[in-house]
Parts: sequence; structure tokens; C-alpha cells
Amino acid sequence: MVTKKEIAEHLGISRTAVSLVLNNTPSGTISTETRNKILQAAKDLGYRDIEVSPKLGYVLYDREADDPRYLTDLKIMESAASQLNYGLVFMNITHAPDSLSKLQKYLDNQEIEGFIVSGDVDEKLLDLFRQSNTPYIFYGMPLRDKAEGLNFIAFDERKLALDATEYLFSLGHTRIALFIGSLDYHIHQLALEGYRQAHERNGIPLDKSLIQISNDENGYELCKRAALLQLDYTAAFCANTIIQFGALQYLQSVGVSIPNEISLIGSGLTELVKVSSPQLTTYYVSGEEKAKTVSILFEIINNRNPEGSFSSQITEFERFDGGTAAPCKQNKQ
Repeated sequence: MVTKKEIAEHLGISRTAVSLVLNNTPSGTISTETRNKILQAAKDLGYRDIEVSPKLGYVLYDREADDPRYLTDLKIMESAASQLNYGLVFMNITHAPDSLSKLQKYLDNQEIEGFIVSGDVDEKLLDLFRQSNTPYIFYGMPLRDKAEGLNFIAFDERKLALDATEYLFSLGHTRIALFIGSLDYHIHQLALEGYRQAHERNGIPLDKSLIQISNDENGYELCKRAALLQLDYTAAFCANTIIQFGALQYLQSVGVSIPNEISLIGSGLTELVKVSSPQLTTYYVSGEEKAKTVSILFEIINNRNPEGSFSSQITEFERFDGGTAAPCKQNKQ
């Protein structure tokens, strides 16, 4: 079977471009001419055409299509689906009525056998899948009290934040900042709970001034604000790698040595982790664990039971030891 790599070599273009086109991933960087060349080459070389291949759908809801957190997961799901001889169709859906109508059409025509759904899930999206006969599984994001009767795999973001903060305590840090996004999102509420719980379990008073929030999840601005407020901290837990990467950029720009002066720990294992200098230290769910989502979706597809549901919460995390966390060299009280 012809691979995407072989198509890329045949055309003399990047494998990423071929993957984006054959996965039907939105991209403003690929011209119509190049897209048509890729599709024609795939047909000529005998690549399994997305129009006739059995397909799964990956729905990213109310998040930017190029968000690095989800691009990493997309690659994992694509690889797992490919091993089962399925294609993966990426759909970037928003809460706008016309966008939801587009998704409804996919659900109605049943050309896609099952869906993996991630992003900032709301009640509209939940209802859409509740009322559909198409197999699905919600993935990654906590669903609060809305999960009853739904198929989902959730990450225990409270436990991750607890583990990460306690690790910083074990390195001797007692002044640990929390950099998070809007508390309108349940995922950030859970991160705050885990951060607080770590302080309680270690008998360390919580300084609320160290909890800094950015609705835009802008780590650069969060760190800049912390400096303007003259906050006294030796480490920070960042709710995701986007915030962590931005925080690192600001601290380095003002001459702060990472991790000698300030340690940073984040959540997730995205491409930002390894392109950063130094590489980011993070807690994350392993790729092997994430890939199980595809196998579970296949179980749901092959054993349809409208009265049953699959639910699981991942509570064990791994640590990627990059270069942004180190023992505390000063005790700030």
C-alpha cells in the first residue's frame, strides 16, 4: 500500500502537507493547486482514497484548528486508526449554527462510522450526539455533571495539577505560582482544585496572589503581570504547554535563568515541549494510553447498545523531564 511519505517524495513536497490534505485538515498554507496535485497523485499511485476508505471522525470543538495540544492528539489517533485500516477525517466545528449543521449532516449520512470528540464541549454538542445513532466517544476534556449516559474518556486534571504541584514541593519550592486560563472552563477549575489540594496536603499556606489567570491563556502576559505585581515565587505550575511556553519566553527575555531561578512545570506533551529551549518539563497522558481511545471506539461501533455507555477517567500521569524544573536554590518566605 502506498504511504503518505511515498506520495510526498513523489511530488517533492513535505509529508506534513500530504497528511493535512489526505486527512482533510483545514490549512491556510496549502494552495488549491498543491491540494489538487496531492489528491491526483494519491489516486494515481493507489493510495487508499478517503472517499472509499472506512472512516472515523475527529471533531475538535470550539478550538483553533492549529492548537498544538490537539494536533498532537490528532496524530496519535490517526496512527491508531491507520493500524486498523481506517482513515481519520478531521473536523473543526464551532458552536455557530451553520457549523453544527455541517456536523449534523455527517451524523445523518453515516458515512463516518464513529467519532472521537474533543475541545470545549458544551450542551449543544452533547445533545447532538445524544440524539444521534452514530457511535462516538468524548475524549480528554472533563464533562462535569453532563456525562451521564455518554461515552467518554476523561483526564483527571485535578490529579495532574496535584501531582505536578507536589513534585515542585518535593524539589523544595514553597512559593509556587499557578498560571491558568479562564475559570469559565471546567478544566481550569480542576487545575485550581488540584493546586489547592497540594498545598493542604503539604501544610503550606496558600497565597492567593500567586494564582494568576489569563482568559487568552497567554503565559507571556501572565509572567509580565507577575513581575509588575512583584510577586515572590520560585516555581510555577502552568495549566498547559501554551501557557508554559509563553511564560518561558517572557522570563528568558528579562534575563531570568530557567530553572536556576524559576522552575516551570506544565500539562501535556505537545510539540512545544521538545522545540522549546530548554525543553519543557510536563506531566502528561502517554501516547499509548491516548491511542486506546480508537480501540474503545471500535468496541462501541461493533457492539452497539443504545442503553449502555463507556466511561473512564485516567488518573495516572507520566512526567517528561525537560530542563525547566530543578531543586529550589532559595527559600522565599
